[in-house]
Order: sequence, then C-alpha cells, then structure tokens
Amino acid sequence: VKIELEELSKLMNVEDNFMQNFCGRHYLDRKDFNKIFSHYDTDAEQCLQKSEIMALINDILKHLQTCGKNVPVPLLQSTYDQVMKICDVNNSGSVQKRELALLLSCFE
Repeated sequence: VKIELEELSKLMNVEDNFMQNFCGRHYLDRKDFNKIFSHYDTDAEQCLQKSEIMALINDILKHLQTCGKNVPVPLLQSTYDQVMKICDVNNSGSVQKRELALLLSCFE
C-alpha cells in the first residue's frame, strides 16, 4: 500500500502536539530527550524512520506556527530533506539518537 505525502501528513496528526510539552525550554535534559525519542520511535527500532521523522518535523513546525494549522506537504518534504542532509551523518536513511540530538539543538 502506497501512501501519498498529503495522506501521510494527515495521518501524522497526534491528538496533542507532543513537542508542546517542551515549549519554552532553553535546553532538554536527558530524561526529556529520551521521552521525545521514545515517543517518535513508534516501532522501537532505536532509530527514526521517514514517517517518524516527518511526524516529529510536523509537530515542530506546527508548534512554530501560532495558528496550529496543518503543515503544507511541500514544506514538510523540504524540511525533511534538509533534516536528513544535516542529521543523517552516517547516511543510513534514518535518524539515530545521537543524530536526533543534533536536530533538536537546531530547533531551540
């Protein structure tokens, strides 16, 4: 079954934006970081696959938009592409915990 990006964007909506739990903080401690990683690592593979990364990006971008509207698919895809260029340092096609630390430090 193939899911288009627009459909994926709609499916990724979490009841509440999980990242709002960490809003207003200047840094994350290890406990909070682990909560974030575990929340988005839905298959518990200890790395974030594309759909999990896009869910995280979606929540971050929604949080940055004051209106909380759905994130346009082209913005979601281009942000994903940039995140992978910056964070996927071992070119695995996924984001590992240490790579996620880099991502979250970019979105203070």
